[in-house]
Amino acid sequence: MSTTVTTDAIERMDRIGIRQLVGWAAVRVRENPMLVALFLLAGLVSYIPFAGGLLSFLATVFVLGMAYVVVADGVRLQARGLNAVAADVRQRYVTMLLVSIAYGLAVFAGLILLVIPGLYIAVRLSPALAVATLGDQGAADSLRTGWEMGRGNVLRLGGVFLVLFVLQAIAAGLLAVISIDIATTGLSAIVLNAVFGPIIAAAIAHVYFESREDGDEMANEMTADPAI
Repeated sequence: MSTTVTTDAIERMDRIGIRQLVGWAAVRVRENPMLVALFLLAGLVSYIPFAGGLLSFLATVFVLGMAYVVVADGVRLQARGLNAVAADVRQRYVTMLLVSIAYGLAVFAGLILLVIPGLYIAVRLSPALAVATLGDQGAADSLRTGWEMGRGNVLRLGGVFLVLFVLQAIAAGLLAVISIDIATTGLSAIVLNAVFGPIIAAAIAHVYFESREDGDEMANEMTADPAI
């Protein structure tokens, strides 16, 4: 019995604007509040002495993968347990990890050269991890496909990132007013990332489903086992 989720049953989704994309993503997270808890745990791992930063990165990549799979399940109207979702992510984790490292290096290089190229790479290449998680390609092909999916979506994805960045900055200011200790210890960043991180992931997942080249040819059959 296979536990692997497939996106073959998901038809290409309609392209929507920035406001609708943020709203759609927020609804997906509201329907799956455990994503916030998972992102929070991944952030708190950074407080582990010595290896906290590395462990937090590894955990965050895994949790991002879970967010993409959960959103895919929601689009397919299929509810599965976290164990089944985690099993899917484990099968793709090495590819996801390689893509995440390459993504970070590419963005860092762009920021070192000039800030604008770094921001452009960060936005345009952002679908790559969704491709690595939900597709069946290797790391290099996932990066290439993610880069192509970003074509024509840079302004829209950039708008989503900007809107959520502004909202997160406002929320950070409010937390600083409520408790200066939370703001100065870095807990506010972890909490806010736990809230806004899944929303960004869901928005990217929507763009992924919009941009799949085979979307018009996909069958409407549920190929994963709904009993899992």
